[in-house]
Amino acid sequence: MRPETDLRLKSDCEGRVFGPGPRELLHQVEETGSLSAAATKMGMAYTKALRLVKTAESAFGFKLVERRIGGIGGGGSQLTEEAKAVLERYDSWEREVRKVSEDYFASSFAGLFGYAKVGCVVMASGEAQRFGSQKLLASLAGSPLLAQTLAALPTDLLDVVVSTRWQELADLAHELGFSAALHGDPDQSASMRAGLEALGPRPGVIFVQGDQPLVSSASLRQIARQMALHPRAIVRLAWEGRPSSPVGWPVDLLPMLGALRGDVGGASLLRQRPELLGRVILVEARDQRELLDVDTPEDLARIEELLTSERG
Repeated sequence: MRPETDLRLKSDCEGRVFGPGPRELLHQVEETGSLSAAATKMGMAYTKALRLVKTAESAFGFKLVERRIGGIGGGGSQLTEEAKAVLERYDSWEREVRKVSEDYFASSFAGLFGYAKVGCVVMASGEAQRFGSQKLLASLAGSPLLAQTLAALPTDLLDVVVSTRWQELADLAHELGFSAALHGDPDQSASMRAGLEALGPRPGVIFVQGDQPLVSSASLRQIARQMALHPRAIVRLAWEGRPSSPVGWPVDLLPMLGALRGDVGGASLLRQRPELLGRVILVEARDQRELLDVDTPEDLARIEELLTSERG
């Protein structure tokens, strides 16, 4: 399954005036040196070929094909300089539109028809200085904090990689059936980059903080759904209109994320390129608690208490 994109130029007065057929006809005139030969090569009547050329010329307001009279090789046809410019620009336009169409088709149909799933990078590289030890291994409801976050990820929709500097976290990810990308750079951008490189080409990527254990599978599914429905959007989980994490990034912005350097993340890109804010879509969390993260032992104790009260 793949997208089929046909581009045509229309005139308000004359309807369709240029498209794949006339474009190919002009290319054949350039190759054969004859409108008649070009029409024959395409299995087209000469009268139809002439009509296509005349229609386009009338709409453009300049000649596309000139007759050559006599000479050693006899008569024939050649493209005008204006026609060559039109072909060059049309071909360039079509090439770029097809590329964008293919990218966004892959985003809209991620995980279907053989297209890759949306990627998911779990950020697990922090120093946890305020916590005092490796917080992602701290026990929460009887299992490591990172395991609680990973359990919420809908793996039927997402291909997940845990990006981390720590071997013990990579080992935990593998034990739980997830891939891990080990790297040695403490910068946030390096963690993002390692995750993107491990995933390879994707129609979009969701970044999840490893210390956000109450994020729900339902919210992540909604983020993925909005990414499919709006392939150019940056999709963020929010509460009462306040954006937070996780964040889904579209395919065309992934190279920009990969190019970031220093201890910065996607928020830095939004500050550098404020026009991107117009592409942000917010997905409201079902519960404010989904946005809670763990920076201190007190944060962990509060989340443990919330989970205990739910079970009780």
